Amino acid sequence: MGTGFAINNKGYFITSLHLVRNCDSIFIGNASAERLGARIVHTDSKLDIAILKIDSTSALNFKDLPYSFKTSASDLGEKIFTLGYPSQDIVYGEGTISSASRAGDTNMYQISIPVNPGNSGGPLLDEYGNIIGVVSGKNENAEGTGFASKAVYINELLKNIEDKELQKELTPNKRNALKGMKRSEQIKRITPFVFNVYVYKASN
Repeated sequence: MGTGFAINNKGYFITSLHLVRNCDSIFIGNASAERLGARIVHTDSKLDIAILKIDSTSALNFKDLPYSFKTSASDLGEKIFTLGYPSQDIVYGEGTISSASRAGDTNMYQISIPVNPGNSGGPLLDEYGNIIGVVSGKNENAEGTGFASKAVYINELLKNIEDKELQKELTPNKRNALKGMKRSEQIKRITPFVFNVYVYKASN
């Protein structure tokens, strides 16, 4: 199991590639939706990103997303938070950006938030509710830290997909309705758009 979240209201989601790589089937679900089948429509190994699509968008009853993807880099020391599914229930974590890279890999932030395996693919947000990254994994060499792919590069990835029809479909939400809200209210608004990702792989 892992985490994923909506890119827009057209049935497209983002998660970690390492979570869904070589899988036989994928389902997503949360308190607002039963398990829905999903398929991979695009991947990027450098960013550890997979884009998923569910076909039964009517089952989600999605309205406009409350968050947007940040188009510029975030700064060292910025306050950040995560939402994810390291268990059956959604879990909140908070911390700061502790490094602008992962051992020299500038596609990733290092974050001072404990990351469990089920957090992979979840959103990393700044205090205004902007998506600034996608949680990729934990730092095995330091307790209470993890890594996240930077939204600034994910934005570039989405804009440069060669399939123009898919590129148009993957346009992220550009309006942020969370700025100025208390954190508890931000979480309530974001939670319906964050999903548990269930991945099934055939045993050898």
